[in-house]
Amino acid sequence: MFKHLFFSCLLLAVVLPSTVWSAPKGEKVGTIREAHAAFKNNGNCAENAEWKDEAKSNTKFRQLDCFKTDNGGAVRLELNDNSSFSIAENSLVIIDNLVEKDESGAFRIKLDIQKGYMGFKAEKKKGHEVNFSTGTAAASIRGTEGFIGEYEGTFFASLKNGELSVKFNGDDPVTITGGQTVIANKEFPNHTIVLNLKSSGDLGFAKVLVGILADTTLSVDSLTSKIIQADNDYQEKLNQSNESIPAKDSVAQQPVADTQPVADTIGQQGAIPQIKFSSYDSLRCAANISISGLQKNSKARVKIYKDGSEVADMEVKRNIVWRSALSSGIHEYEYVVENEAGRSSFKKVLGCYPMKPFSVKVFGKQYVRLQIPPPPPGVADVITQTLQFEIRVPPENDPIVLNKVVVKQNGKVILQERLSQITNLKYEIPVVLKRAFKNRFDIEVIHKSGYSVKTYKIYEVGK
Repeated sequence: MFKHLFFSCLLLAVVLPSTVWSAPKGEKVGTIREAHAAFKNNGNCAENAEWKDEAKSNTKFRQLDCFKTDNGGAVRLELNDNSSFSIAENSLVIIDNLVEKDESGAFRIKLDIQKGYMGFKAEKKKGHEVNFSTGTAAASIRGTEGFIGEYEGTFFASLKNGELSVKFNGDDPVTITGGQTVIANKEFPNHTIVLNLKSSGDLGFAKVLVGILADTTLSVDSLTSKIIQADNDYQEKLNQSNESIPAKDSVAQQPVADTQPVADTIGQQGAIPQIKFSSYDSLRCAANISISGLQKNSKARVKIYKDGSEVADMEVKRNIVWRSALSSGIHEYEYVVENEAGRSSFKKVLGCYPMKPFSVKVFGKQYVRLQIPPPPPGVADVITQTLQFEIRVPPENDPIVLNKVVVKQNGKVILQERLSQITNLKYEIPVVLKRAFKNRFDIEVIHKSGYSVKTYKIYEVGK
């Protein structure tokens, strides 16, 4: 759809002579700070290449290295000036070029987003230049934070701060600033949509945005409406959970219900310790909890309850921050800390969706040939069947862990359910078949972890 599409996105770019930027191939240019479900290659960056080397945290990466992430995967790259680039799940990015200009440490880096999206936080320093490219767009930024990517030919970029200019197919440039998101597709009436969103630049919201763009049946008005509503929902959940904007992309799809921390005075001496929730990671199944206000040479007891039952009881002798393990599924957790002076606690409903294989079983043979005689003259030729399949998600076998179920007939969506719309794991769908045709039904089921399963069934009806 975007064969002749080209964007030019510029943010205070400094263009320097090309001779300044020469650098030896394979030079070490930065550090992998975090890596999960990700692989690294050098030179052979095709998606179907053999990706053997797992990307490892706290190791160096080189010019021409490329990174590929799986469902739930992520890679955070850091340069020597603390600029960082976060490659999201299901993405493929090439470090096309990175070279230092001079002894001051100024650099120019080019990142080629072959697939997916990534976040960026570039330090605003003199001489720095950061370039991105996708299949349909090019961007140059300095001193800004946000995310950029492309999904099925639709380009998007979003800024927490800074400025970005987008030029599309000879149109006048469209400039966005901090707090704005641009989405571009030549099928749009004016080619671009610019929205003021509270979640602009938040990498967690990027995953929500990609999920909306996946529905190619939406009109521009419907797409805009869904994005605005998703922005409001995302912010509401952040506010409810009393979190700062997260570094990971797991918050947007979580069920959140909580009560504010409460303190009950038990004694009059000493300070009452406080226990607080800061964030959680639904894929790694851990909540970040902190205890503060505990005085020197004192101690307190911490208890954790899951769905009303005690699951942990421990003693602490200092203020701490720790990652508390969560159980698979959705549960209500209560965290309590108490000493002789008093007690504080909070409750939260948290979801844990570790990446687990599951299956979709289609009943009957996968390829069915039907020989049905034509009807008598004057009678409608209607051929019906029931497409039956079952989703098996051990150990929960609960549809609440699913994000999306899609069924297509010959490429056209005939059933699509999301989140709370998914109420069972067994489906029986009446379908109408065409005569003298291979009727193909594609089924895709996506877990909340991002893990997906695809299968199909074909009914071939004779003449």
